[in-house]
Amino acid sequence: MIGLLKKGVKYLFWMLVVILVAFNFAIIFTGKFYIYKGFFATYFQGHIQPTIYDDQVFENRTISTYQTNQWFNHKKLGQVKMSEQQHQYIEDLNPASFLVVWGDTIIYEEYFNEHNALKLGNSFSMAKTVVALLIGAAVEDGYIKSIDEPVANYLKEFTVDKKDKITIRHFLTMSSGLSWTEDYFNPFGETAELYYDTDARDLVLNRRYVEEEPGKVFKYSSADTQTLVYIIMEATGKTAADYASEKIWSKIGAESDAQWSLVGDKNSEEKSYCCIYATTRDFARLGKLINQNGKWEDEQLISENYVKELKSIAPLSKTNGKPNQLYGFQYWIYTGLPYKVTYFRGMLGQYIISIPKYDLVIVRTGNGVHKKWVNTSKRKDDNLEGHRLELPVYISTAMSLLSQIKD
Repeated sequence: MIGLLKKGVKYLFWMLVVILVAFNFAIIFTGKFYIYKGFFATYFQGHIQPTIYDDQVFENRTISTYQTNQWFNHKKLGQVKMSEQQHQYIEDLNPASFLVVWGDTIIYEEYFNEHNALKLGNSFSMAKTVVALLIGAAVEDGYIKSIDEPVANYLKEFTVDKKDKITIRHFLTMSSGLSWTEDYFNPFGETAELYYDTDARDLVLNRRYVEEEPGKVFKYSSADTQTLVYIIMEATGKTAADYASEKIWSKIGAESDAQWSLVGDKNSEEKSYCCIYATTRDFARLGKLINQNGKWEDEQLISENYVKELKSIAPLSKTNGKPNQLYGFQYWIYTGLPYKVTYFRGMLGQYIISIPKYDLVIVRTGNGVHKKWVNTSKRKDDNLEGHRLELPVYISTAMSLLSQIKD
């Protein structure tokens, strides 16, 4: 019996060696050396995927704030409570924070595990909406003439290979028609390469090809957003982080500087499809900016008409032959309730939810999804409209908290 056990262990050892050799051969053969960085940043740190604390993995550029304005705390803060069922649901989703702001006032604030009010967390794809806002600012400033301009006016890579018909609007609405596979679990896939490699420009500008007529098909693509940062850089002559500081962060009273992860070294461009690190309270300011249609106090930071278009469904693009019913300019639209709801969304369940009718902003950040989905290759929790099932729960929970304040 002991002899068989030893043989089994020896067999498993050599099987592991063979697998590791084959895996390394595959990396060397394909030239995808970024995979080593990905493994050291995840599995070697005890994670199976990126986390909201990946700011230590990459170089970052500061998004500066200048004049801070703190939120008010409601006199009932700490007294209003979720139901036991609501709180358990949120806890099961592995949260880092849950914050509800009504007007200028925090009515509910809770942090989980190591997170706290001062700790920066990863926006993941919520950064896409910030990029869209910066495009609007660049149009207002005259750096960009129109979002209907051909991208080729700014990027020479789009003067060839039938790309000259693609406009900035097409990238804003993720209907560029360019090839891309958004896969967060394949280490050899394009999304992993975009996250861990250092030559994003070549990947998104040169190595994609035209698959569909621009403006016709909505296909979620981080590469479309990464393309927008090169337009911003070329048009403004500024980095995305510096422009974000100038046009947004320094204007909305952010309590802390934010950080934006870079593709490569400290002189490289931002990962514009993700990776703005900010506090939960400062993320809420972005939701309030949307609620106010781009206005903060007495200053119109982003054109009102542009923000209204940002949170309206793109009319031309379709998904699987059906009209797009959930996405605007890098921004999500939820139509399942009798009042308007729009939101930023990022991987692992990052949310900034805006409900203008009630002057309400909900922020949920976290380091994972529901425990039963953590080890699955795909989440099975989308409803028919393509929104996550937890979204209406977060909304109804916040509304119940608001009702306690009003009682």
